[in-house]
Amino acid sequence: MLAYELRTVVLLISGILIAAVSLGAGCGGGTPSGKGAGTTTPPAAGSKPQESQEPIKIGVSLPLTGDAAVWGKSQKDGYELALDHIRKQAGINGREVVLIYGDDAGLPREGISVLRKFIDVDHIDALTGVANSSVALAFIPIINEEKLLFISSGASSPELTGASPYFFRTWPSDIAEALAMAKYAREEMKLESVACLYINNDYGTGLVGPFTEALEKRGGKVIGSESFEQNTTDVRAQLTKVKALQPQAIYLAGNPREMARCITQARELGINTQFLSISTLNDKEVLSTVSQTDLEGTIITDASFNPASTRPEAQRFMTAFREKFDADPGILANTAYDALMILAKAIKEANMDPDALAAFLHKMEPYPGVAGSITFGQGGDVNRPIRIASAETGNFNSIVDDYRWFD
Repeated sequence: MLAYELRTVVLLISGILIAAVSLGAGCGGGTPSGKGAGTTTPPAAGSKPQESQEPIKIGVSLPLTGDAAVWGKSQKDGYELALDHIRKQAGINGREVVLIYGDDAGLPREGISVLRKFIDVDHIDALTGVANSSVALAFIPIINEEKLLFISSGASSPELTGASPYFFRTWPSDIAEALAMAKYAREEMKLESVACLYINNDYGTGLVGPFTEALEKRGGKVIGSESFEQNTTDVRAQLTKVKALQPQAIYLAGNPREMARCITQARELGINTQFLSISTLNDKEVLSTVSQTDLEGTIITDASFNPASTRPEAQRFMTAFREKFDADPGILANTAYDALMILAKAIKEANMDPDALAAFLHKMEPYPGVAGSITFGQGGDVNRPIRIASAETGNFNSIVDDYRWFD
């Protein structure tokens, strides 16, 4: 059963009545998905089309249940904070913004059901959210067919780059994190042998593949790789095989809860090898469930942001977040916040036409995001910094704030 939550109550009956009146007046048919609703009568020659005052409806697909739910929760917090700020600005061009949430559970089939409801029932104007790359990949054929703009705040698979003219993301491609860690492991840590332990889906393979290629290109060696399934609770068999390889480090890629189990079970098996990992390990749930001793010394690439940053945008975000939630943000809160704020800016400047929105985003001047200046490449990938951090006494502290991972 999918969990759907309306951020603002939208009276569906009123929507149906409005549509009926428009059709009865003999106007041209609206778009099947409801995008661009509100201009059903062609304007007179030389006149400016009158903008609709109906709410702008944005679908937010998130994993609100399952092992990826920690990502969904942090993203939802970021979206809610951004919505507060948009409301303080009287919406977008005077129109109210409505967020319609759907629980994709981090699974493609569930995600498709959520997206079809967004389009066929809710008639959304744009799409955002998604933490899992496999869900985002399942969305691509649909957003192409529907011409629906989609800004993901968490999907990171390299396969998404250029997959659709309507796809953008505020979280970097896995390739950026994988290449950064491979370079750091070889050039700074001087590691020669690494084993990989990863989730068996698009997310895991999208990290391990580029990491392996980049490490070996720099003279290192991946001496073995073991995978585990999503939502698994026992990885001792895989860890036992990794232990026998005696690598200098283990590159770990998965969802936060699963990675927490991997580290805890590794230490239980007497594996004291240093872990190398990814941004999503730096999550409140991981830090609260893995002991400081077990986590100590783990090195991560962090595509999120440094909460202690002195950048004005980061400080404003942290202050507002703490005031609203009385807590620090989770791993994807800032990328969700930036995604909605950038989408609002695009709609304000380019209105609701999906092609105009995409064109605006491609040419957008650098946006002052929470983690740094944001622009988008032609494939929809975000361009912004990555930091290297180390686990010390239960927290990830910066080693390098803006690591130059590219040659």
